[in-house]
Amino acid sequence: MTINKIPRILVAAVVVAAAITVVKLYSSAAPVNGETLTYKCFEQEAGWGYDIVTGGRIIIHQSIDPALPGRRGFATKAQAAADAAIVIGKIKLGETPAFNVPVKQQTGTFPAQ
Repeated sequence: MTINKIPRILVAAVVVAAAITVVKLYSSAAPVNGETLTYKCFEQEAGWGYDIVTGGRIIIHQSIDPALPGRRGFATKAQAAADAAIVIGKIKLGETPAFNVPVKQQTGTFPAQ
């Protein structure tokens, strides 16, 4: 084996290990056997946040609004609840529950600029 092949093999092994880890983490957080997904809003010093819960366990703890710069929570309980409901919908559709400003503007949970 040449020296040039060793880094390629090492990189490939790291990528495969990372992919397996992500799949295992996501699948362990997904609802099992038709369990209901719910959310609970909470107030904190930085604003409002929410937890996505299934089977009595928290699968997502969102203490900040990911569309805002910095580490600020949602301004209101209603905003946190609206985002939580969208996240639940995305999970049920098998989509990644990621947010950014354009997605939040499309859903109406973030004002259009």
